[in-house]
Order: sequence, then structure tokens, then C-alpha cells
Amino acid sequence: MNLVRFHHPHNAVTHNLVNELFENFLRNDHDESYLNGCGCKPSTNIFETDKDFRLEMLLPGFKKEDVQLNYHENILTVKAELPEEKEENTEAYKFEHREFGVRGFERKFKVPKTVDADKINARFENGILTLALPKREEAQVKPPVEIKIG
Repeated sequence: MNLVRFHHPHNAVTHNLVNELFENFLRNDHDESYLNGCGCKPSTNIFETDKDFRLEMLLPGFKKEDVQLNYHENILTVKAELPEEKEENTEAYKFEHREFGVRGFERKFKVPKTVDADKINARFENGILTLALPKREEAQVKPPVEIKIG
């Protein structure tokens, strides 16, 4: 007996629209642009509140001085370059198998026009880069106003 997944056409349309919305919002525009062709990218969390967007990026092995941030024409670029690591293959110490290392990267995010670029701030603590991208005053969600019937 084979199990076949059934997609109702109405659900597929809704599912595709929702996926497209989230994939296009604050997404990485250049997935193949990482240095060394390793295809690795730092893990990133993106949150939205009424007043701002928050971006958290996990950067173990990096220091604050290694990270460069740039914002230009609604593109946020996070870049880290490290000096080339020289492998120490001596008679006493030789890599037999290697799965991790710290590599440089460049990651770009398309940011909504509602972000106030002059007020973006960044913090780097315990290997986590945290960016706060405040929304412009006119873009912030206002509480509903109750209207009395006269």
C-alpha cells in the first residue's frame, strides 16, 4: 500500500501565497555568494515587533572586529573576513578528518522601505550579532481607536 499526499487546489494556492510572502520578506538575495564556495551561511533569526525588526545571527568563532555591516538602498550586508587559516600538518599533528572551521562569509538581506536606516543599531555578544532595525514612525502599528456612535 502506498500513501499519496493529497493537495486540494484551494489549499495549494493559499499555501503558495503564504510561502512566497515569507520567502521574499527579508530573505537572502545571494545564496551562492559565500566565500570559499562552501555554501555555508550563519544561522539567522528574524523577528518583527510593532516598532522594529530584529535580526539575530549566530557567529561562533568570530570577534566583533571581524564583522562589517553596511546598509545601502534597502540592502543590509553582513560580511566577515578572516585571515586565511594555515593547516598545521606536521608529523605530530595531522588532520585525518575535518568537519568544521571558521570561514568568512557575506550575506545580504533585502529590507523593507519602512525601516529607519539612521537608527539601526548592532550589538555583538557571546558570538551572537543582534541588529535592531526600527520602523519609521508612520509605519508603526497604532492601537485601534474606538468610535462612539452618537
